[in-house]
Amino acid sequence: MKTIWKGIDALARAVIRLIAKISPKLGALCEKLWNNTELVSYLFVGVATTVVNYVVYYIATRLLSMGVMPGTWTAWVVAVAFGYVANKAFVFHTHCDSVLSLLREAGSFFAMRLVSLGMETVLMYLTVTVLGLNDLVMKLIVNIVVIILNYVFSKLFIFKKK
Repeated sequence: MKTIWKGIDALARAVIRLIAKISPKLGALCEKLWNNTELVSYLFVGVATTVVNYVVYYIATRLLSMGVMPGTWTAWVVAVAFGYVANKAFVFHTHCDSVLSLLREAGSFFAMRLVSLGMETVLMYLTVTVLGLNDLVMKLIVNIVVIILNYVFSKLFIFKKK
């Protein structure tokens, strides 16, 4: 994992240097954001979780012939389980000193994600069922909104440093 991260870091820093040559202010902003390791890690985990969500949704709706809503819910369960483990291990680095504290943390994570599931369900229903927009395109757009809100929920309420 460290070797992969070093390669990504070197590539990102090269791109940031190129951006800085064109616009020093934008380059400085990009460098500041990149140096915020928690935010960068969260974005990577968010993208990975979105991929998991999207792939499971595709499999559920295209290969298993589920409807939009059951496919959305199935993808949500798998993605949230993946997201909890990945956020705990790679982003927030929290440690639970008892099974009870682990259950409390995981329960908080899943409860907050229920809020985002509600938003995702409503947005998918409105955009796909009511407006007739493409479900795969809307799934991606809705997930971007959800990633942003989930970071706020995670940072403020779930993975608090003790």
